[in-house]
Amino acid sequence: MRLSRRSCLKAMGGLLAAGVAAGPLGQMARAAGSGGRLVVAVQDNPPQLDPLRLTTNVAFRVLENIYDRPLGQSAASSGVARKGLAVAHRQIDPTTFEIVLRDGVIFHDGGLMTAEDVAFTFGPERMNTGGMPGVAIGRQFFGGLARVATEGDRVVRFVTSAPDPLFEARLSGWASQVISKSAFLAMNGDWDRWAAAPVGTGPYKVAEMRTGSVIRLVAHDRYWGGRPQFDEIEFRIVPEVAARVNGLAAGDWRLATELGTDQIPLVEKRPGLEIAGGPIMNMRVLNFGTRAGGPLADVRIRRALGLAIDRQLIVDALFGGRLDVPHGYQWPAYGDMYIEEADRPRFDPEAARRLLAEAGYDGTPIPYRSQVNYYTAELQTAQVLVEQWKAVGLNVVLKVVENWNQVFAQPEDAIFNGSINMVLPDVMGSLWPLYGPSGFIQKQAIAWQNEIFDALGPKLATMTDRAERRAAHARVLEIFGHDDPPGTVLHANGIFYGKDQALDWQASQTPAMYFGPRTGDAVA
Repeated sequence: MRLSRRSCLKAMGGLLAAGVAAGPLGQMARAAGSGGRLVVAVQDNPPQLDPLRLTTNVAFRVLENIYDRPLGQSAASSGVARKGLAVAHRQIDPTTFEIVLRDGVIFHDGGLMTAEDVAFTFGPERMNTGGMPGVAIGRQFFGGLARVATEGDRVVRFVTSAPDPLFEARLSGWASQVISKSAFLAMNGDWDRWAAAPVGTGPYKVAEMRTGSVIRLVAHDRYWGGRPQFDEIEFRIVPEVAARVNGLAAGDWRLATELGTDQIPLVEKRPGLEIAGGPIMNMRVLNFGTRAGGPLADVRIRRALGLAIDRQLIVDALFGGRLDVPHGYQWPAYGDMYIEEADRPRFDPEAARRLLAEAGYDGTPIPYRSQVNYYTAELQTAQVLVEQWKAVGLNVVLKVVENWNQVFAQPEDAIFNGSINMVLPDVMGSLWPLYGPSGFIQKQAIAWQNEIFDALGPKLATMTDRAERRAAHARVLEIFGHDDPPGTVLHANGIFYGKDQALDWQASQTPAMYFGPRTGDAVA
């Protein structure tokens, strides 16, 4: 029986009410538009600050303020408009790319950035040496880089092992954050100490990091782009969304992240407060543990799980219709690589029942691991999903866990929550880093593997013919959407913020929260 909008909302009523602060909200203590200390209430913080060691939403949020990249970013492509460390760049031949660096860029520790620092950032000692903590992510994003050379203090030349149609985008994307060579080597192999206090060139530097509590950044007074607007920024963990909203209203902080849509009216009706944010270039997905046996090893059961989900009901009931359901594992920002004709995941409970009968599914329990509120409305979404699966005969058992270690516990034979960020406008900058042979799903979670997808990756990395690349993209969507799904798309992700109206800050189309000087939409 299909879950109706009415029954869904009735079932969720108690949970939604639990997120609403009791009693009237306190009057906001207004602060100046800039300067001083900015406190941001967040649901979680990254456990460390090295971009080569994690690619998570909470890492994107904080690290955007600590580092710069060689090439700039535009608001249209990333949602964060800022210039890069290079003043010029050119492609010399199909495998050679050159940049000219800004003069006078100062690291957080007072050192002068040179071409040697940039070459070291991308060099084999940091990115491609076995045993180094960042080698997995380094190889995902720059595995095709054959060598990096300097010409004087300001020119860096990159040579790839084969033509790379995405190399320019890579120099403005994740894993391209420039670090100080001398500061990195001074740690003498204590990479955890480095990850707690890295040295970059960004508008803010790390002052304090207390795991599970707070990350505090202070202004980099010698920032090449001009002094940032705040003296310091504190990302303070406040796990409960109702507490984040109450603290916002009381003036304890000026920004609160990851508000549920049920909290939006509470913020909007308060004088001096407003809502920011919306859809971002990230999608919520479920992942399936297929490699440890159990029901999820059968592709028919995985297909049935996807067909049983009424995604539009979830979007309407839990997100107020503010998000949408994407056309598979892709984004329109892919440009000519976007497969317009790809279908959105369909809701077909009868087809789900037929697949379960064909598979001979006997009601064996399927575990589903979910945290409470890492994602907006995470637990509410999980509970709706369990009911929708139950309606077609799937026995999915929800297991609420406290942390990611429990989510990824072995054997990985469970459904588990996840999301995908578009860090580059291509499958090689979204699905490949997460699901490829060196990606988290295969390497750490040990949840899924597909030989055809694994073979397509190296081809996509070097294909320059647009028609061939488009055909390969379409094949990837077939694998992920039907042939051997590693999970299923739920909906476009969104982040909604509550903020002080006087705060001069704009939400981006990514999880990043940037508080440095704005540079317009031009990149350099």
